Amino acid sequence: MGIFFGDYYVGLDVGRYKAEGVKLKKSGKKIETVGVLTVPYANKAFDGEVIADESEIAVALGKIKMALNINIEDHITTALFPDRILFRKLELPIMPRDQAANAAKFQIVKELSISPDEINVEVEVRQKGMAALDVSSFVVKVEDISTFNGLLFKAGLPFPDILDAGYFKYNYLVRDKFFKGVSFVVVEDISSTYVELFKNDWLIGIDSIPTGSEGLEELDEDMILSHYTDLNNEIQNMARMMLSRYSMAEVVVENLIYVSEFMKNVHIWEKSVNNLNLAKNVLPYDKVIVENSNLPLAAYSLAMRGVRENTKNKFLQKKGSKSKTS
Repeated sequence: MGIFFGDYYVGLDVGRYKAEGVKLKKSGKKIETVGVLTVPYANKAFDGEVIADESEIAVALGKIKMALNINIEDHITTALFPDRILFRKLELPIMPRDQAANAAKFQIVKELSISPDEINVEVEVRQKGMAALDVSSFVVKVEDISTFNGLLFKAGLPFPDILDAGYFKYNYLVRDKFFKGVSFVVVEDISSTYVELFKNDWLIGIDSIPTGSEGLEELDEDMILSHYTDLNNEIQNMARMMLSRYSMAEVVVENLIYVSEFMKNVHIWEKSVNNLNLAKNVLPYDKVIVENSNLPLAAYSLAMRGVRENTKNKFLQKKGSKSKTS
């Protein structure tokens, strides 16, 4: 086992209701699952999107570390909470990627009136026409990264090799064909629902709706169904606004994929999607993935990203299906 890269890949999902871990072993082209653990929080760990009890999260992560025997040679991929990440779409003149990253950071610092030392900016760049770049920018406060890494430190875990964006954490198990053409991925978090717009695997934009899964565990099925009926209307309105914003109002949307942080409610959500007529196909997450849906899906997805990229010290991921299986 190498000093920098071992044969083991860990996906850690620090969820709003539980923490989950999946450990994979890669031998040549063979990938096997060698460890899985889900630890529901014994007490409320989040008050909305705010951490209410760091020790609750650290204890859960510590149990995962012990059960999966996670060590410094393991390749660890995890995801920062989606509300901690600011997305900006920019258009810049043609320039090298490093210069584009600096230019994006300059614009964002000016817009937010913040010190450049207080933020990390990661970009994904694609040429747009003959003279411009299409730049997806992701902005995170250094303080938020430190707070997140502090949770891992308290659990005795190494810092992650890849830190992803929370709204992308499910994307790496989705079959490539579902990102052909124009597609949406909708992720319901605890207090917000994130709407991701892709065109041929390229992220066009992200927006959010101030409605999430918090409190649904206390409701009966009829009330949960009513929640999702209302949420679907908000998703449809948001999706149409995004298509208009990016000059795509007349395009045909192939797929809309939906998933919730409170996964057990997805089967109820599925009963309400008849009022979602935006896309040709409206599909729950477990119908579009190639992997074993009996595993903790976000953690498994993150582990698979680590396997396919096999890189160190990478911040975020912008594309929908990069490095996924067909």
